[in-house]
Amino acid sequence: MSDERWLDEDAGPIVPAYLLTRGRTVPASEAIDLIAVIVTAGGLTPPVGLGPEHLIIMQKCTRPTRLVDVAAELNLPIGVVRVLVGDLHARQLVQVELPPPAPDAKVLLEVISGLKAL
Repeated sequence: MSDERWLDEDAGPIVPAYLLTRGRTVPASEAIDLIAVIVTAGGLTPPVGLGPEHLIIMQKCTRPTRLVDVAAELNLPIGVVRVLVGDLHARQLVQVELPPPAPDAKVLLEVISGLKAL
């Protein structure tokens, strides 16, 4: 097998995204919503054993950042970022703030009716 497909002359070595999660597709902690807000918990001194992607996520999330924005900034698939953030959340290195629940459909219909009445 040739090493050519694992090397990009401009970018350097290419690592398939599934290797970043060791083949895992489900986060270690609870499912994380696309618009969940991620923020680094505590300081920026991470424990030993984290991968470079974990460290980048911790640096990017010193201010509250949505999961989807983290994925976009890292240019990684959202599923991979979910697993990586799940690892950090399970180790209590980041906090995950879930979005508020969607309003009841009945309330939305009443609002639409009220707007139409105007």
